[in-house]
Amino acid sequence: MNEDNSQALSQIEPEPLPSEDTKPPDMPFFIPNDEDQSVYRFILAAAKRARQLQSGARPTISTTSRKPTRIAMEEIRVGAVEVELLPEDWTPPEEEVIEEIAEAVVEESVQG
Repeated sequence: MNEDNSQALSQIEPEPLPSEDTKPPDMPFFIPNDEDQSVYRFILAAAKRARQLQSGARPTISTTSRKPTRIAMEEIRVGAVEVELLPEDWTPPEEEVIEEIAEAVVEESVQG
């Protein structure tokens, strides 16, 4: 009986691992090129894409959904829309200019 079980087990083929291009089934908020898999980042990207769709942009995938938010989420999950990930140390140019002005004001008040 043990031989039958071992033969039966040896005939079972393991399921193939998902490729890097497919989203894991337990990750509904999935950005293909995001190493951290941040849900917050996914929601921001989907919201931005949904606004584009509401403004008249065409969906990049065919879907039965009519809601811009659902379409945007599907597009991001399948990788039909590229999400640009900025480095963590990136700051918008406006903040850099404000910091330079603030530093100049502090230096003037210290010197004067």
